[in-house]
Amino acid sequence: MLSLLRCEWYQVRKSLPLKIVVIIMVAVSIGFGSSFIAPDNVSYLKTLNRMYELYFGGVICAAMEDGAMVLLLASLAAGWMIGGGFENRVIQESISYGKKRSTVYLAKMLVYSATVTVLCLVYWCGTALPAGFKNGLGTADICGNLTQVPYIIGMIAAGSAAYASLFTICGIIAFFVRKIGTTMGICLAAILVGGNLLASILPEEVIKFVNYTPLGLYRHVLKLDVTLSDLCQTVGISLIWIILFGTVGYLKFRKTELK
Repeated sequence: MLSLLRCEWYQVRKSLPLKIVVIIMVAVSIGFGSSFIAPDNVSYLKTLNRMYELYFGGVICAAMEDGAMVLLLASLAAGWMIGGGFENRVIQESISYGKKRSTVYLAKMLVYSATVTVLCLVYWCGTALPAGFKNGLGTADICGNLTQVPYIIGMIAAGSAAYASLFTICGIIAFFVRKIGTTMGICLAAILVGGNLLASILPEEVIKFVNYTPLGLYRHVLKLDVTLSDLCQTVGISLIWIILFGTVGYLKFRKTELK
């Protein structure tokens, strides 16, 4: 298991495309974050009573609400890291050399999820840096609990866990499809478009249930009055979904005929 993890980590660490993506993410996120504190946007936020978006924790909260960017990163990584592993026959060769399917599956999913999480952290924190440098953490009457570093860290950790349940779905799709381009397309269509479609056609009573699934779980901690109970509940439910989906994916992969 450790040898596979080291191998996966080496591939990620030496990947030139990933390094380019990180550089682009840093530049884009800082540029996007600078727009939050632009004079025109300050006036606009005042009219919306969203002044918390002028401070570090508030900007991270707003950035984490951008599920489209998170799902785009997850879809790209699933296609590149898992779908590419099948197309390049890395996964098939690992199994033919005696590696257990369970360890191959777990190593791929762990490194893939960790990679997407790091990319998301770069995006979220990079977006918040300009506001943090200029305005700091803000005051409790504007930013609520997000004036406290432990709550900001907790929000990021719990939100990352909630999004990880979505990453798991993307990873499973990649193990099912085993193609780079097809994986990316299905992940974006099934989760992004499908989630928006559900939100528009389902009644409010059902939407409340959907908010406890990977499609909306992250929303429970993206608020100014986030509590320790919110953080713990979100992490706990996220882990249940990750284990559930991950087990389904493994059972399918175990029976898949590799060519």
